[in-house]
Amino acid sequence: MEGYKGPVRTVFVVGASSAIGLAVCRRYLDGGWSVLAHFNTNRRGLEKLLLKSYGRLDLINIPFGHYSDLEKQLTLVRSGYIHCDALVTCAATLVPRKFSELDLQSVIDHMSINFFPSLLLMRDLGSEMASRGWGRIVHLGSIGVKFGGGSNSFAYALSKHALELFPQEAHDWARNNVLINTIRVGVTRTSIHDSDKKKDIEHRASLIPMKRVAEPWEVAQNVWFLGSELNTFITGQIIAVSGGE
Repeated sequence: MEGYKGPVRTVFVVGASSAIGLAVCRRYLDGGWSVLAHFNTNRRGLEKLLLKSYGRLDLINIPFGHYSDLEKQLTLVRSGYIHCDALVTCAATLVPRKFSELDLQSVIDHMSINFFPSLLLMRDLGSEMASRGWGRIVHLGSIGVKFGGGSNSFAYALSKHALELFPQEAHDWARNNVLINTIRVGVTRTSIHDSDKKKDIEHRASLIPMKRVAEPWEVAQNVWFLGSELNTFITGQIIAVSGGE
C-alpha cells in the first residue's frame, strides 16, 4: 500500500538504461524504494538519475551477450545482490528481419537478451523471495505477441512471448506472497523503434484505439502497481498496457 512504513524495499531493474527502464527506476525511487539498476553499455541516463537518488540507486553493469555466458555473468547477482524484494525485467533488443529471412542465430540473439536473463533471474530471485515470504516480479513483454510480431519483428515478439510462460513453481510462490505478472507493453515512445527505419510511428499510432503511443512513465505506473505493495492479489496474469489494442 502507498502508506507502507516498513523497512526500505529493493527492486532489481534489468535493462534500466532504456527509456522505460529509467521511468521504472524513477517511479520506484519516488515510492521510497532502493533500486539496483542493471545496464549494458548505456549509462548516461542512469548517471543523471544517480545524482538525484540520495544514495538509493546502485548501478550494475552486466553485458548480456551470448547465452552460454549468462550463468557466469549472473554470478554477481546471485552472490552480491540476491536480496531484493522485486524484479522488473525491461531488457530488450530488436534487430529487424523479415520472417522469410529469419535464421536460428537471429532467434538466439533475441532470446539471449530479451528472455534468457529474465528466466534465470526469475529462477533465482523468485525462490529467494518465497523463502522470505514477500516478492513481486514484473516482466515487460510486447503487444506484438498478439499479432505475431510486426512485418520485421517475429524474433523479437517470440522472445517476449516466452516471458508469458510462468513456471509451475509460481503457484507455490503465491502462497508465500510472491506475485508474478507480465505486461504486454504497447507501442511506446522509445528509441527501440529507430532500429526499423521503415516503421512509420505516426501511422502505427493511428491503428491504436486511443490514437497515440504510450509514454514511458505510463508503462512505469503500471509496473509500479503490479510490482509494489499496491498489488495484493494479482498474479499469473498477462496484462496489456496498449491503449486498447
